[in-house]
Amino acid sequence: MFNFKANILSEKPMSTKTLKLIAFIVLLVHGIGHLQGVVSSSGVKFRSSTSTVSWLLKGLGEKWNKLICLVLYLAAGVLGIFAALGIIGLLGPGAQWTSMAMACAIFSTLGLILFPKALALFFNKAGAIAVNLIIFYAILFNGFWPSSIFED
Repeated sequence: MFNFKANILSEKPMSTKTLKLIAFIVLLVHGIGHLQGVVSSSGVKFRSSTSTVSWLLKGLGEKWNKLICLVLYLAAGVLGIFAALGIIGLLGPGAQWTSMAMACAIFSTLGLILFPKALALFFNKAGAIAVNLIIFYAILFNGFWPSSIFED
């Protein structure tokens, strides 16, 4: 008979390569996903409710709102992609990816708070929020995660 508990306990932990691959894919998709906000800020409407006018910054006018939306989502997108490339060693020292991931999460969170209607679907927003929370927790509150999990 199949003993589920015994099989889970006897499993080996994931290898460093597997963890790096998972983190690479998550950060890459996170970065690419924020490019939706960049497209929205250029005037493309994914849905009738798509908007690049912030609920908080309405007084600045549409031009400034679009520019701020563009900057926030472009920064989040580029930093997410760079963090993904950094985690596999294609950009600078391996430890720099954590700074890029943190900056990506900060810009992403600001973009999601100020311009929640710039992304196409609720699923996109929920996924971005989940990844941001994981980044914040992993890097800020569990300081051992980035360095110890990827030791070779």
